[in-house]
Amino acid sequence: MGLFNFFKKPTSQKSLGSNAIQIVNKLEELGYFKYATETDIPEIKNEMVDSLAKLNYLGSVTFDSSPYNSKDYRHYHFDGEDLFEEGGFIWQLHAMKTLFDKMNFKLEITNHIEDWDNEKGLNHSITLNGKDYIIFKNFNGYGWGEAAQRFAEIINDQLELQNIDESIYLINGGNDGMAVYLTKAQFDLLDPILKGTDRPLRVEDWCRVNQVAIKNYSQE
Repeated sequence: MGLFNFFKKPTSQKSLGSNAIQIVNKLEELGYFKYATETDIPEIKNEMVDSLAKLNYLGSVTFDSSPYNSKDYRHYHFDGEDLFEEGGFIWQLHAMKTLFDKMNFKLEITNHIEDWDNEKGLNHSITLNGKDYIIFKNFNGYGWGEAAQRFAEIINDQLELQNIDESIYLINGGNDGMAVYLTKAQFDLLDPILKGTDRPLRVEDWCRVNQVAIKNYSQE
């Protein structure tokens, strides 16, 4: 089967050894595998135990065909360049649709504008479930980090509004960016365990690590 290993750690970092099974079992108790197809869960768990035990990173099994998202439906390739390019936001939303359906997460897009002007720069806005969001305002430059930031902020806002106990966390950046959906309890379990830069971060922490100014997507 096609495997894609998320949250990969340097091999020199101390492994979790026998604790890996306990961690994966605790994640199962916390509902980590509830979006996965039941017959896929043993394969996913085995990969996670192996990756945690040997290399101290959280592995995931992906589908064999595009867009190669994970069989647990929590991990996604999250390329900042793709998000920033025209149509990138909408493509990423569609890539996550299966998960959104499993979450009973409403996602109604009623207005989406991407407008580039040589003098004014990029103006990009979207209306989700009746709420307006500014993605970019009079923006000039390469907004890869800002695009990832805004996507995550918008989705997390909608998840909170819909009382869904999940948030999107960001990993790495640029062309190596990824995202994972976790509950607060799942994140609190993993955060002290997964060290280094290749681990899920809260949006504000991710911005600090990647030197993305919080309001840099909006230039008056």
